[in-house]
Amino acid sequence: TTHHAHVATLFNLRKIIADDKLKNDIASSEIYDTSVSQWNTTGSMTVPREYHTATLLNTGKVLVTGGMSNDAYQANCEIYDPSTGLWNAAKNMGIPRAFHTATLLNSGKVLVIGGSTFGTSAVTSSEIYDPSRDTWSPTANMSIPRSSHTATLLNSGKVLVTGDAASSEIYDPSTGQWDSPVIMAIARSNPTATQLQSGKVLVTGGVESANYLASSEIYDPSIDQWDTTTSMAIARRFHTAILLRSGKVLVTGGVGYSDFLASCEIYDPTTGRWKNVTSMTAERSSHTTTLLKSGKILATAGYGYTGYLDSSEIYDPSTGNWSPTENLSTTRASHTATMLNSGKVLVTGGERLGS
Repeated sequence: TTHHAHVATLFNLRKIIADDKLKNDIASSEIYDTSVSQWNTTGSMTVPREYHTATLLNTGKVLVTGGMSNDAYQANCEIYDPSTGLWNAAKNMGIPRAFHTATLLNSGKVLVIGGSTFGTSAVTSSEIYDPSRDTWSPTANMSIPRSSHTATLLNSGKVLVTGDAASSEIYDPSTGQWDSPVIMAIARSNPTATQLQSGKVLVTGGVESANYLASSEIYDPSIDQWDTTTSMAIARRFHTAILLRSGKVLVTGGVGYSDFLASCEIYDPTTGRWKNVTSMTAERSSHTTTLLKSGKILATAGYGYTGYLDSSEIYDPSTGNWSPTENLSTTRASHTATMLNSGKVLVTGGERLGS
């Protein structure tokens, strides 16, 4: 329980820091160049933000939407052009939102779902961005409000939404409607969702009430049903999960009952089992993981025992080892990381201490 209090203290400290305005949202962006294993700064966003989204468009540009900026929800959107390294304004969303999701549809449009906005902890509303016309259009509402949820593009072109409720629901872009919700085993907040090579979706961890979860479940689109699978070794939230080339899923870091986590586990869909693998070199939560063209995984920044991190490291599935890479230009957590068509990785925004 001392441990428990310790983490509570850490989280309260973050809240105190936020309340004291010592925590600042970040406008800066940087790019990881895999060919030279180096970070380089690029153009800054016009609005500093965290809890935003970043989506690679079919044009190769990156759409950033919403988020929090200085404790205010944002409707502001901007687009990064890798060829110039600059940001251009995009049309504002219909409502300001953070903790939402943004999913590239097969049409090339972007579906933004849920999140939080002024005066409410979660919303049901969804809207669609058309990059060719720079317009937002409202679409059907979810059946229940969701925030810090997941959204996964299925092979059918539909979008599966989970988290923040004991049910999942699916958006059908061809009709612009939501299908009837499907009951899940557990109502989990802050889970991860990863599409497997089979087309099924693995959901892991998160929190239910105050209980941190090690449990996992799998959605099978062919029968529109959830099934539980084996649990992770460690309960965690604010972790990441990413599909490896092998078809296995790597889960990294997060926060457990009593500590920040460096531990990692791999799920094998063929056996339905988890295996502990080498830990990261640092405890990380609210970090990002990105699959590089080499098949290796880049873990970037986040928040750990020492506070906000500027370190990054790379996991090599062939050796099972993590190796530190060069540091970022600034500490950051709750940022985004997006693989560009060039194979480089664009990191945007987040929060850090100080100006």
